[in-house]
Amino acid sequence: MATKRRQTLRVAMVGHAFMGRAHANAMRQAGRFFELPFDVELAVVVGRDLARAAAAAAKLGFAEGSRDLDAVLARDDIDLVDVATPNDSHAPVAMAALRAGKHVLCEKPLALSSQEAVAMAKLARASGRRVGLWHNYRRCPAASLAERIVRRGDIGRVRHVRATYLQDWLSSADVEASWRTESKRCGSGAHGDLNAHLIDMTRFLTGLEFVEVSAIAATFTKSRPTGTGKRRRVDVDDALAFLTRFDNGALGTFEASRVAPGRKNHNRIEINGETGTVVWNLERMNELELFRFEGDEDTRGFRTIMCMDESHPYAANWWPDGHLLGYEHTFVNTFAEFVKSLRGRGRFRPDFDDGVAVQRVLDAASKSARSRRWTKVG
Repeated sequence: MATKRRQTLRVAMVGHAFMGRAHANAMRQAGRFFELPFDVELAVVVGRDLARAAAAAAKLGFAEGSRDLDAVLARDDIDLVDVATPNDSHAPVAMAALRAGKHVLCEKPLALSSQEAVAMAKLARASGRRVGLWHNYRRCPAASLAERIVRRGDIGRVRHVRATYLQDWLSSADVEASWRTESKRCGSGAHGDLNAHLIDMTRFLTGLEFVEVSAIAATFTKSRPTGTGKRRRVDVDDALAFLTRFDNGALGTFEASRVAPGRKNHNRIEINGETGTVVWNLERMNELELFRFEGDEDTRGFRTIMCMDESHPYAANWWPDGHLLGYEHTFVNTFAEFVKSLRGRGRFRPDFDDGVAVQRVLDAASKSARSRRWTKVG
């Protein structure tokens, strides 16, 4: 009996640095651990320099490299465009891909502004193509379990969200300038880089929407070396913190910093409900802390759930119970879910509408930090 030939999903990836490597690994691994409706073929890497794009293609498992995005988008054999570039090119690349009839999976944050994000989401809806964002932390088994616990009411009505994302890589004034320290390329600093994750995770975990914010920001290092003997002005925040009120009346405190010595990738979210609390920390990503008002008072307290068993989200696709997962697995889980959504009728989340919601909070907080006033979101 002849075997029915599976369809192939051919991917073009634009950009090939840090996020490009993470995305490419996910694309290579997803079909080995998940039942996908398509075979995934890594067709082409697009970059600004042909030699570097070709070298990246060879290293990351793509068939070829190119510097001609228009030519790649014109190819009939390309089904999905993955956007792994700096923030300022998310909108032009993603929108060009949608106009060419391609599905799009884009790095976060979606855009440089709410206006840009709204235009992207509008085009995505009109195109009929599937779109998604690489908010990969949603796909940590422990984070997905936290979402399940909160959404089914196990800790009662949410009263407070307490979220911090702290790094230290810009603590020294000797660290060189990059696109991440230029507003025209990244939009904002620690705020857009890190608070974007916290905002998306909060919406995912709780289902709540941000209503208003009050923010404060600081840039501690005003200029940075460029490697050419000159210095470049830094015009983005090193740190930004904000208070918020949610649509159910709950309160939130959010803080992002790239100048917190000793904190390498400290992404921690605590959700307090009427009857309990959940805590998730990326640096201990396989664990979920849970407290509930139950049992005897003398033994009541936080318990730690190790989220690596078959009963936990995504874990059954990987190793036997109790074996650790890492940062890279969150990208694989995300890509697998996106590919499966291409055959199904359900909505992949987060999509560009979710990206708009995140961008509106980012913009409101930036505006509040400048005006020093409470600012409505939206």
